[in-house]
Amino acid sequence: MKPICKESLIKGLIILLDLSLIILFIGVIIFISGLIFIMPLDISGNDGPTIGSMSSPLYNVLITLSNTNLAQNIQSIQNKFFLFCNLCGLVNVIALILITLQLKFIFKSFSLKDYFNTSNSLRIKKISIIILIWAIADYAVRFLPGLTISGYFIQSSIGVNSFKHGIIQGLIGFNFKMLMTSIIIYFLSIVFKYGNELKEETSLTI
Repeated sequence: MKPICKESLIKGLIILLDLSLIILFIGVIIFISGLIFIMPLDISGNDGPTIGSMSSPLYNVLITLSNTNLAQNIQSIQNKFFLFCNLCGLVNVIALILITLQLKFIFKSFSLKDYFNTSNSLRIKKISIIILIWAIADYAVRFLPGLTISGYFIQSSIGVNSFKHGIIQGLIGFNFKMLMTSIIIYFLSIVFKYGNELKEETSLTI
């Protein structure tokens, strides 16, 4: 790839990351507005007012409700579900902002043709740690519906974690793909660190 094309590509990626940061900050503002102005959730009843469901396709969550007292407690339940969805969104937005900031600094150093340095290996390591914390936080937040909404109302659920059916069943909800991604990126940071050490040894030799 020609140097001009490579520099243009890196500059384009930096601009794209800047735009991503703006979009993510707008997401934070929407999140804060959502907490102030609680909007009604999509709860549909079937076969009478005692059966309903709450879902969030964005976070892959579906909760089916069934109880004779559901109609009297519907407002409280949907408020708790709304708070849960907002917490999921907050975790995602914070993680994406932190990762985007690290990527911006990495690509900025690439634009200066400074690929292997101590800062880049540390930034890549930070990204792996952020992804790991992101996976743990998302896993923990998904216990909230089961803890805040009475089990008498929840008939079944998808995307919600619980140890009610055993430890193994509770651990299945952890995002192991994100864990593997974190480990791979951590090893990538080691490669960059090794590359920096080789560069320094070469400079000293010359």
